[in-house]
Amino acid sequence: MTREQRGGFRYRVSREQLEAFGKLTLLQRLEWLDQARRFTLMAETPESAARRERLRRGVPSGNDDNQ
Repeated sequence: MTREQRGGFRYRVSREQLEAFGKLTLLQRLEWLDQARRFTLMAETPESAARRERLRRGVPSGNDDNQ
C-alpha cells in the first residue's frame, strides 16, 4: 500500500517551533492545548464526533453506536 492509499496527513514541526513552544510557561502550554482542542471540536463532522466518542468509550469500531 502506498502512502497516498493510506490517507491521513503528515505534519512537521521545525526546531524553531519546538524551541518556541519549550519557552512557554506551563499555563501557556495548557492554554495552547485547550485552544487546539476547542478548534478541533468546532471543526469536526458529526461522523468524526461519533468516531471520537466511540474511541473515548472504548467501543470497537465495528460496533458503531449500538452500545
